[in-house]
Amino acid sequence: MMHKQMPEKFGRKKIIIILLACMMVLIFCFSAQPADDSTETSSRFCIIAAKILYPDYDAYDRITQEIIADGLTFLVRKAAHFTEYALMGFLWYLFFSDRKQRLLFSVGASALYASSDELHQLFVPGRSGQISDVLLDTCGSFCGSVIALIILCVAYCWKSKISVFALRK
Repeated sequence: MMHKQMPEKFGRKKIIIILLACMMVLIFCFSAQPADDSTETSSRFCIIAAKILYPDYDAYDRITQEIIADGLTFLVRKAAHFTEYALMGFLWYLFFSDRKQRLLFSVGASALYASSDELHQLFVPGRSGQISDVLLDTCGSFCGSVIALIILCVAYCWKSKISVFALRK
């Protein structure tokens, strides 16, 4: 019985490592963009968000459209940071198997990567490393890790046919 579970867990860990590597490469590529390219990428997402939030966006004059898009830039950039690292925290949580330290390890691994990412940006033209982004990324990874914890807890209870509320006793 034991040998059947090991390949399954090993295969799952491989998939998680591949997904984590993809996340890290994606984050690295976004961070490697010079400031002008990064702004252009963010602007595309801002225009999409503006069209969703303002149904008549296309009817506005160009100056009003730019004001709306510029106002959304900060939110879009910070939401991207938070979301990327929430996914990373989620994946790290699934990767680590020490139940008592899982949350600490997943948030710690994400925070280390966030720090290295901001350090990397110091060497990219027009970019700067921000401690506030490391903190935001760490908060995102914490939320992603907690979501993974909740999902695993619910899945365990479902599989064991235990009420989630019975765990409190």
